[in-house]
Amino acid sequence: MIFELLDLKEWKKKKDILKELKKNGVRMSERAWRKAVELHNKKYFSHETDKYLAHSSKGYKLTDNKDEIIASAKDYRTRAFNQLVKASKTLKAMGENDNIRLEIKDGEFVVAQF
Repeated sequence: MIFELLDLKEWKKKKDILKELKKNGVRMSERAWRKAVELHNKKYFSHETDKYLAHSSKGYKLTDNKDEIIASAKDYRTRAFNQLVKASKTLKAMGENDNIRLEIKDGEFVVAQF
């Protein structure tokens, strides 16, 4: 497992993690790293490991500290909420763009978009 090649007892930025992996002969994209984090944390969810790979503005850390795990989970919740707000605003704007109005001009119906 790639986490055995890393010392994640302290916070470490993703770019430093990827450099460290590269020094150990493992080339990994940022996307692959995120997937590896997800797969590791799925093991935490199913109680196969007692360490969670937390994230913060400080980077990543393999931890069993409840406060660090909660802070990481709250960040996911905030990001999810922000994404839902953006999706809602986008769909609302699209709906507003599709609005039409029927007007009567000179005794005839005229379709006006707004």
